[in-house]
Amino acid sequence: MTSAHTVIVGAGFAGAATAYHLARSGASGIVVLEQERLAGVHSSGRNASMIRQIVPDPSIGSLAQEGAAFVRNLPSDWPLLVNFEQNGSLLLASGKEWESLTRDAERARQIGIEVECWSRQRAEQYVKILKGADFDGAVWCPTDGVIDIHALLSGYLKSATSMGTEVRYGGSVRAIDVEDNRVTGVMIGNERVKADVIINAAGAWAGLIGEMAGSVKVPLLPSRRHLFLTPPLPWVDSRWPFVWDVSHELYFRPESGGLLLCPCDQDEMAPGIPPTDDSMIELLAGKVSRHLPEISSIPIKRSWAGLRTLCADGRFVIGWDPKIHGFFWLAGLGGHGVTTSSAVGALATRLILSGNEKSAGDISPKRFMEV
Repeated sequence: MTSAHTVIVGAGFAGAATAYHLARSGASGIVVLEQERLAGVHSSGRNASMIRQIVPDPSIGSLAQEGAAFVRNLPSDWPLLVNFEQNGSLLLASGKEWESLTRDAERARQIGIEVECWSRQRAEQYVKILKGADFDGAVWCPTDGVIDIHALLSGYLKSATSMGTEVRYGGSVRAIDVEDNRVTGVMIGNERVKADVIINAAGAWAGLIGEMAGSVKVPLLPSRRHLFLTPPLPWVDSRWPFVWDVSHELYFRPESGGLLLCPCDQDEMAPGIPPTDDSMIELLAGKVSRHLPEISSIPIKRSWAGLRTLCADGRFVIGWDPKIHGFFWLAGLGGHGVTTSSAVGALATRLILSGNEKSAGDISPKRFMEV
């Protein structure tokens, strides 16, 4: 049997960023367990790579602001070059959704995020293919952009290992050891690792890890989402921001000379690499035809799908489990994992090192404790 003080289950963005911040805060005896042979095989490596700060939930917005500031100004000792294309974001909406989006923009402005509300005409002038699109107005955030997710994830892990963290690949967690309602270790493969703290950053598998520990039941929903890539298109401007129509649940951004598009589908799925559904290209085509008529005939080169793990109430799940001592939740980040990664890792570090649960607020897993 080997020993560690803290075991982090999962080397995706949540687990890697937490390992980084724990190590940077002087913590030792950290082991990260990753079931795959490399990090980023699942959600952390199969997303659209976008840094988005304007969101409806204020608690997520604050974490997004902090996380975006981190990636725009990485520490001087960061071990890898991380390309961040700060082309901004343009969020579109119409009707009641436009009213809600302007409120979201105002909340973002109040906490210091640079944001502007644009007329339809100004948005069409900035991104020409929005001519004839179905929206009333747009919100512009110039500090958003697109990041190299693989370099960012690798940077967290390389930095953590340089400070003494051990990362183990290629072994699935088989059991969480619990005695007298306190974690004592984890079984990975045929090896038992003794631990005082276990951090559940297992993404789509976080619910299963919680069940192994006998924790409070958290309603996590791994949900499939498709991405579609066109071949290079001569009229695409690589300087365009990512454009997200929040009313009709559709987004696109420049990628490799063409466009990366998403119809924002959401189907609950078992953990793993989800199969693609051919009918989703019809969903995308229908949305583009109705709401982005200027590009209604674009070709699709390839597609893939990934999982976004959401909590049923839409909020993150971060904090100490109310039933099992030493068991810490870091789950339900949905589509915000890249943007909020550093902020989530820093928050988790503060809660773990201080033992303070109150500062987790309404994202604490305590909210699922039966009265």
